[in-house]
Amino acid sequence: MLVHPNRITLGLLSLVAAGVLLVPLASSHQANQQMQGPERPASLVVSVRMPDGSPLDTPAVVNLNTFSGGSAGIGVFRSGTAEFTNLTPASYTLEIIAAGYQRVTENVQIMNWGERQQLSISLTPESTRSVISPPPGSPILAPNAEKEVTKALEALRANKSDDARKHLEKASHMAPSHPDVSYLWGMYYAQIKDFAKAKAYWEKAVQISPRHVFSLAALAQLASQNSDYPAATDYLLRASEAAPSAWRYHERLADTYFNQRQYEEAQKQAQRALELGKERAAGAQFVLAQAFLHSNDSHAAMKALTAFLKSRPSGPRAVEAQKLLDNLQKPELAAPTPTGSAPMPASASQPPAPSLVADLMPPPKWMPPDVDDSMPAVESTASCPLQKIQEEAGSRVSDFVDAVNRIAATESLENEVIDHSGLPVRRASQNYSYVASVRQVRPGMYVMEEYRNGSMDIDQFPERIATLGLTALVMVFHPVYMEDYELACEGLSRWHGGLAWQVHFRQKADKPARLRSYRVNSRSFSISLRGRAWISADNFQIVSLETDLVSPVPQIQLRAEHVAVEYMPVTFKSHHQELWLPESAEIYFDYGNRRMHRRHHFRDYMLFAVDERQQISVPKVEADVAGPPPPGDD
Repeated sequence: MLVHPNRITLGLLSLVAAGVLLVPLASSHQANQQMQGPERPASLVVSVRMPDGSPLDTPAVVNLNTFSGGSAGIGVFRSGTAEFTNLTPASYTLEIIAAGYQRVTENVQIMNWGERQQLSISLTPESTRSVISPPPGSPILAPNAEKEVTKALEALRANKSDDARKHLEKASHMAPSHPDVSYLWGMYYAQIKDFAKAKAYWEKAVQISPRHVFSLAALAQLASQNSDYPAATDYLLRASEAAPSAWRYHERLADTYFNQRQYEEAQKQAQRALELGKERAAGAQFVLAQAFLHSNDSHAAMKALTAFLKSRPSGPRAVEAQKLLDNLQKPELAAPTPTGSAPMPASASQPPAPSLVADLMPPPKWMPPDVDDSMPAVESTASCPLQKIQEEAGSRVSDFVDAVNRIAATESLENEVIDHSGLPVRRASQNYSYVASVRQVRPGMYVMEEYRNGSMDIDQFPERIATLGLTALVMVFHPVYMEDYELACEGLSRWHGGLAWQVHFRQKADKPARLRSYRVNSRSFSISLRGRAWISADNFQIVSLETDLVSPVPQIQLRAEHVAVEYMPVTFKSHHQELWLPESAEIYFDYGNRRMHRRHHFRDYMLFAVDERQQISVPKVEADVAGPPPPGDD
């Protein structure tokens, strides 16, 4: 059966869980050592109270660390109390992180074997702390000025300088003192290679808004182009202070420090860039390798060069990196290097002018920032039990699969088509009666089927483009699929008034992409994902998840895709049951000549029984099975 050439399906290609309760434990080595001796292990009971003396009733996490900094246990408060067992007499540090309260750090002494120590901690609300208000951000642009700025940015991104100038002239008339307008004027002059005027406009933007990070980064790049590395360093330090989680500024700081022969600082900044930007900051591996060479750590240098070449196999720096690696692997072939010198980074010898505009171009405004543009803030000292998170989250995903097969809902869909200027030109909205099922088609292979108004016909979607299976992206954490991804726990995040473990994931290069695909006509194209999930520290439910492409898919002109999914608890009082179900799923994609933003919203959930022996087939669901939303529902 032929598929209409304009019919596109964006869906789940193939989608299984074990769980254990997180309890504070000593290390296995420590526990074994204790059990072998005649002494009974000690324990610590921690009671956490609110300022009025009542037990804490909000999510909290407690870490117990040894004197050397190792973890002696991680607990989650559910009723204001946590107990640590299998402890040896020693000095410990207790750390408590609770939503809405200041962090508490206490020294704890366990003096004797068999001791059961009780500790009561009172918390202080965050609002009582002395907070220094950050400087105000850029003033808000009026709608018409915002449109002209957006059109100017898109014109610059398309290298249409004349069009950009026309829109900037209009924007300047409406908002002559706005830093974004000045910044884009600087970008315009950089694009036509008038760097003197570009610098003047960027300096004007910084005068208006001293923390305007794009202008600070542009001035730093211009200073580096002129080999004024101290000035570049100053601008980049100010940019990294204004945007501390943005990896790009740390990567460039590594370059500028290296060019000033400040190798220790270059190493620190390169490592910070890699921590924040991961594979997107792979360029920092090159500077890191050279910094290691200056500290005579050839093994670490080879490791950094190998990682760099894996991510950046081509380009001028790749050639130089390969030469360095060859020389390190075969030192007898290496030419002698003068003491205290090393090859300078490629950026120091290459004229950056042709790439200046591309490097500093802001992201398109119609699409959210890439998940790896910056890392959201986390509690830096909180221990992160990745193995427990994987096990518990996998168990919750299994519950999700079971829940999906037992619910129906009303789905609202809002669709926007975005023009070449980054502005919506067409909008459409529809409501559906929604039912889904997730089933195993063979061992290790799950599929999600979605029925809207009792049908799977994709012509129900606007623009003849179907977006399917978005809410099932939590299957990243299903045990069958989890092995396909590199997982890294970034820390504990204060998330929507609660606490959540922040976990980054990325499709492994040596594993097939099985979770998502684009189906165009009769062909299916698997796509690899990277993203970030927020997993509740209280119950290990996945509360939010975002994804981006690992790389574009040129075969179908898929340049970008960003998905954001939110989950929520839904209580079914008649069944005395609470299930975690999708609240919304948003997708932005740049495909072929199409740019689109689509939002799915779910409400009015209903629970129905399913016989475990029954094979789920197409449900008979009427379009009006769920009533209209309650007043005030959006």
